[in-house]
Amino acid sequence: MTDSESWKERRNQVARYRAMEQETTDPLAARLLHDIVLDLEAELADLPPQNVSLDAA
Repeated sequence: MTDSESWKERRNQVARYRAMEQETTDPLAARLLHDIVLDLEAELADLPPQNVSLDAA
């Protein structure tokens, strides 16, 4: 997997977990999902930036 594909996949994971966090009604699940989102965002920040169009998101 190229760096660009890895960055795109991580960005997609963040979006999916954010959606799950918003949809859940269980406070514990929401907190755990929030922690996952924070971890994924931190990993995304560590990946080299990519020239990806925001229109593709």
